Amino acid sequence: MNIALLTRIRESGGYTPLDLLRLEWPETERELAELESFGFQFSRHPYLGIAYAGPAARLCPDQIEYELGTRWVGQRIAVWDRVSSTNDLAARAARAQANGGLVILAESQTAGRGRRGRSWSAPAESAILASVLVFPPGPIADVSWLTALGAVAVAEAVEAELGMTLQIKWPNDVRHRGRKVAGILVERRGPAAIIGIGVNVNMPQAAFPPELREVATSLQAITGRPIDRSELARRLIQRLDCHYGEAVSRNSNLALSQGWRNRLEPLGRMVRLQLTTEVLEGRLLDADLELGVAVLDASGVTHRLGHDKILAFEETSSTHFELLEDPT
Repeated sequence: MNIALLTRIRESGGYTPLDLLRLEWPETERELAELESFGFQFSRHPYLGIAYAGPAARLCPDQIEYELGTRWVGQRIAVWDRVSSTNDLAARAARAQANGGLVILAESQTAGRGRRGRSWSAPAESAILASVLVFPPGPIADVSWLTALGAVAVAEAVEAELGMTLQIKWPNDVRHRGRKVAGILVERRGPAAIIGIGVNVNMPQAAFPPELREVATSLQAITGRPIDRSELARRLIQRLDCHYGEAVSRNSNLALSQGWRNRLEPLGRMVRLQLTTEVLEGRLLDADLELGVAVLDASGVTHRLGHDKILAFEETSSTHFELLEDPT
């Protein structure tokens, strides 16, 4: 498909006169017909020309790969209609290191999973369901860093595409005003790591199960309009590649820390932490992917804790502790 033509029409922001498309009309009509047959929408005017009217409902591999320009993530992109789980497919590909950088996308999953064995499901053609296969070197092989990589990349991609700010709830949720928009699940397969990403994109709020409507939302529900999933997936792959490549070239995982810290929801607020032998409550003063967190307790003592010491972490306005879940 002629994605360059699609891009010119979409980025014009209105009607584009046909003579500015730099194509002869019969050829233009053929190209437009191919785009429309895939699902892209256009408006035609006899004098003003043609205007972009909406994205295709399906993920478009040609659009995702158009001028992608990545080096580490997205060298190969596979889009499936229906799979058991994108992480399962990536796990099979992990047997060969030559598959490093593979991105698997699916329109629907029959056995998608989240953290702690929970299921992850979404209506077909409504979400970004992706798995990224990488073979990370030592400094960036840590699951917590790879989880942060996925969360920051999602937040940045949404900001770039929609101008919307998202926050990160430790350890793996991306949220908007307290409601979950995306989740990250990292799984290790020997030297390989699979970064599983699920983003609620084009789901009306009423489509969520009743028990989730107050805690989850989608980008469409927030903005009130359908979102171009292919363009968002493209931006997501680019952000993953940017941060992963920077970490590899520096042989360090420090570069991602600031972007993660700036989006961390409870920074400056009251939190409670379930540690290996006790529960700690206080104000979260700082957080760092490598150094851990700094928490000021009620007596004025600052506690500095590595991530490996924290079994559970949540924001609270209460002075009373409840049973916390292990986030691993």
